[in-house]
This record gives sequence, C-alpha cells and structure tokens, in this order.
Amino acid sequence: MNHFLTYRDTTLKVDNLKRVEISKSVSEESDKVVWWELMLMFFLLAISGNPYIGIKQFELFTVASVLITVAHILRNYKKSVSYRTIIIFVFLLGYEIMHAILFKLDYTFTFFKLAIILLLSTASVDILKHKFIDVLTKTMVLISLVSFVFVLISYTPLHSPLYRLADKLLPLNDYNGYHTPTVIIYTFCYEYFVGQLPYVRNAGIFWESGAFAVFLNITLFLHYSTKSIKSVKDLFNKESTILIIALASTTSTMGALSLMIILSFFSAQLKSALKYALLIIIIFSAYLAFTTVDFLGEKINRELNQSKVTNNRFGSALKDFENIAERPLLGWSRRIEVVFNTTVYSAKTHRPNGFTNFLRNYGLVYFSFYFALVFYSFKNIYIYHNHSYNAYVPMFGVFLLCLISFSEVIFDLAFLKSLMFLSTAYIPLKDKLGKEPFKNPFQLNPTSRPL
Repeated sequence: MNHFLTYRDTTLKVDNLKRVEISKSVSEESDKVVWWELMLMFFLLAISGNPYIGIKQFELFTVASVLITVAHILRNYKKSVSYRTIIIFVFLLGYEIMHAILFKLDYTFTFFKLAIILLLSTASVDILKHKFIDVLTKTMVLISLVSFVFVLISYTPLHSPLYRLADKLLPLNDYNGYHTPTVIIYTFCYEYFVGQLPYVRNAGIFWESGAFAVFLNITLFLHYSTKSIKSVKDLFNKESTILIIALASTTSTMGALSLMIILSFFSAQLKSALKYALLIIIIFSAYLAFTTVDFLGEKINRELNQSKVTNNRFGSALKDFENIAERPLLGWSRRIEVVFNTTVYSAKTHRPNGFTNFLRNYGLVYFSFYFALVFYSFKNIYIYHNHSYNAYVPMFGVFLLCLISFSEVIFDLAFLKSLMFLSTAYIPLKDKLGKEPFKNPFQLNPTSRPL
C-alpha cells in the first residue's frame, strides 16, 4: 500500500482546501447583517408596537408595508410559494370571514389589514431568511442602547422640552387622559413626566415598558435558541447582557418574571457543575426581588386582591374565561361590539390579559393552529443551529409566549404573526443532522453531532 502522496494528489487536496475556504468566506460574507436588513426589522417592530407608526398612523404606514411586499414579490415572481404559507393565509383569512358571517360584521377593512400584516410578516421572513434572529437581536440591541441614552436624558433638564417637542411633532390620541409621546426611536414615560413615578420605565420604541419587555424576552429566547449554551459567557455574552439590562430598565413585573424563567431554563444547559450554583443564585435573586421590590411581589398581590372588582390582568382573565366557556372552539371575533354591545373603547371594554383575550377572540381551534406553527418554527430554529433535537426548547418557547402575553395583548401584531412563518427560513440540512437526529428527544443537554 502506497503511503506517499503524488504531486497530483497534493495539488488536488490544496485546490479542494482553497475551494472550502472560499466557500466558507462567501458564506460568512452573506451572513453579515447589513443596514437595510436592520431597517426592515426596525419597521416590522415599529409597525407592531410603536404608538405613532403602529397605532396612530397605522393606515398610513401600511402603504410602506405594501411597497415592501410588492417589491419582494416582483423580485421573486418565479419562486414557488410553500403549501404551508398558503394554508396559513387561507386559514387565518378564512377564519375572519367566518366570524364576519357568524356575527354579521363588516370586515372589509379588517380583512385588508390582516392580509397586509400577513404579507409583511411572510415577506420579512423570506427576505431575511436564516438571518432573521441575528437581525432581530442586533436591532433590539440598538433599540436598547438608544433607549439607555434617553433614559439618562430623562433625569436632566432636557427631558421636559424633549417630551413636549415629541408631543407636538407626533401627536397621539389620549386614552382616558393618558398617552405616551414618542420620537419613533424612543417612547417617553408619561408617569414619570407627570410625577406619578420617581423613576423612568424604559419603553424603548414601544407603546409602554411592558410591551418592550415582551419583545426583549422573545428576542432573548430566540437568541439563546441559536446558541450552544456550554459556559456562563455563552449565557451572558455582549448582546444578551445588553438585552438583560434593558429588561431590568423596563421595571415590568411580567418582564422580570419571564427573564428569571428564561435564565433558569438555559442555565440548566450549562456543561459544568457551575450551573447548579448559578441556578441557586438566580432563584434566590428572584425571591429577594419579588419580596422587596414594589413593582414585583407587592404589585402581584395587589392585582390578585383587586381581580374581582377591576379589569386588571387577573380580573380580565376571570371575565374572559366566562366568555370562553360560552364559545370555546370558535371564539367571539376581535370586535368588541360582539361581547360588549358597544364600539367605544373604555375601561369597561379594555381587558389587558393577552392570553385570555386571544382565546376569547379566536377560540381553541385558531389558538391551537397558531401555537402548533410556532412550535414547529421554534423546533426548526433549534435543529438548524444546534444540529440536534431538544423537545424542551420549542415547548418552553410556546410556554414563554403564553406567559408574557398574560400582561399584553400581542397576538394580532405583525411580528407575532411572523413567528408562524419562521419554519420556512430555518430548514435543517439532513447531512448536518446525521441518520438519527432524534435519537434522544428529551435529553436536556443534547450532544451536537459532527458536521
């Protein structure tokens, strides 16, 4: 047997290595996030939650949504559309038509609005592809860094003139005398401005701090899902640390609770015995925070005690469940007049529990359809990045969405719709999975397979 390489063999091996290096270089170059991708993600987030773009002037900014989707369709008109995407469109739009017929509603504008939201959601996913989570993480990090600057400014004499300027340049509608002025890249804290709070609650670009906490928690979960958590520095890298600091600055009760649960869940995947010490520290810190900080434990107890007489998160859940029990499968539609016999939004019609609101509006059929698709997306994301299957991660992601929606009505937002389409962007490659990718689906710390 000849153990020596000929000149030709050596040349071939060098050429192959060069091709691999060039291919790797091209791949890394294509994976770099560019400015227009950050702008697209910012627009998707802003139309989902900025009080001016996503609420006051939503109809105006749908024009931009149409332009994005039309431009994408024209550039990819030869590309086939997946059956899954078609099924999602038919099911969701068909569901609205069914509600319109059942309750005799004029759903012309609602149908158009939902179609635009779905088109923007699927176009954003299709444009960003497997970079969606990386672009989301970087965009949320930038939003967080900008918000830190504005929070610091809020404690200086510049705060009052900036607040009034935002209120004048981009006027918003009042809700019971309450509104949060925004300069698009930051939304001011009304309670701090009028003296109801001695500190600023950071809302980022969103309508309130609780909403910012929702998007930060989703981003943090997706960010961790793309990583192999082996050491503490994987858990607290530069991007995740900024997101965690931003979460703390929201002073959101549900945001803090969700953050503790996320850190506990992913800490359990650390490869060293240090994870037990870290878990104890996180749990002890959570207990200490919820027993000493007023917006955590005290607020939860107060809302529980008032749940039978007010429409707070717990009170809303109790009232929503009464409606859900009457129509558990198909729901009552998104229109408040069907349940409340009025089209006027008020304290009586405002039920801020997003989880029970979703169930009340759409019923178990729609609810199950949505979360089945989200579970499939989370599963694909984990397999795509880790080359193995851990059933706990997508299950935890679904649980997390249910938990954070307890404090905010979020499931009709464009960004939350995009989660249904992510499975089409993260398609695991069979050659990277090996022959038995699902050998131990319930293993907490799956071993990555060699490429």
